[in-house]
Amino acid sequence: MSSFNKVILVGRLTRDPEIRFTPNGTQVSVFTLAVNRNYNGGASQDSQTADFIRIVSFGRLAEFVGTYLSKGRLILVEGSLRIRSWQTQSGEYRTTTEIVANNIQFMEPKPKEETNTNGTDTFEEDIDLFDDNVDNDDIDSDDSDEVPF
Repeated sequence: MSSFNKVILVGRLTRDPEIRFTPNGTQVSVFTLAVNRNYNGGASQDSQTADFIRIVSFGRLAEFVGTYLSKGRLILVEGSLRIRSWQTQSGEYRTTTEIVANNIQFMEPKPKEETNTNGTDTFEEDIDLFDDNVDNDDIDSDDSDEVPF
């Protein structure tokens, strides 16, 4: 029997991402995404509320998050749903639901001073930015602080 676990969310960061490292040195970013949700409030009124969803990313995607994302930024997150359980030092059992991101895209243009020529940015964790087989003549030697993709 096969399974399918994919989540796609669009929302705004509620605060700047938190960056940590695992014991083996892998970078981890954690942030909360506010996602609007419409519902029927009764008496023929449509209402809107926000859900606050914990997002976790690892490795180069976590580096990207720490460098380029900040509070209020509108983004799209693709990932998978994960429910973690653990026991605290005091013996209590805790559970959390989170999205493990594998792709993040900006959903609005950067401020004018940061916008590149096509106005879009995306980052997928499985892209090899450091591929040794890349022809160096194809790479611009511009030393700007722009995202290299």
